[in-house]
Amino acid sequence: MKNPISPLIEYFRSARAELEKVTWPTRQETLRYSLLVVGVSAAMAGFFAALDFGLSQGIELALKRQATTQTAPPVAPVTPTTSELEDNLQPAVQGFDAQGNPVDITITPVNGDDQGGITITP
Repeated sequence: MKNPISPLIEYFRSARAELEKVTWPTRQETLRYSLLVVGVSAAMAGFFAALDFGLSQGIELALKRQATTQTAPPVAPVTPTTSELEDNLQPAVQGFDAQGNPVDITITPVNGDDQGGITITP
């Protein structure tokens, strides 16, 4: 029977032999490349931040211009008078009694001391 750990040991030996063939950068080269990556990343971040800011400002300006050209003048709210309210309270509703016969419903508004309410006329 073959040892199941032998292929694993052989794999690590060959990996180590390959890593010994690699030419590793010096400490100064590694530092130089690292600074280059950080600098290019910062420059790209600044570029995209400026691009984003410029485009968002342009869109906001375009939306403000469009809003000012389409804005209607403000309209003062209209408050109906008491007589107009009373005129609108016509018996527009029709109800039914217990036998299913139609009945008119009259609604009277409540005014100060006056008792308002609903009157049903058969």
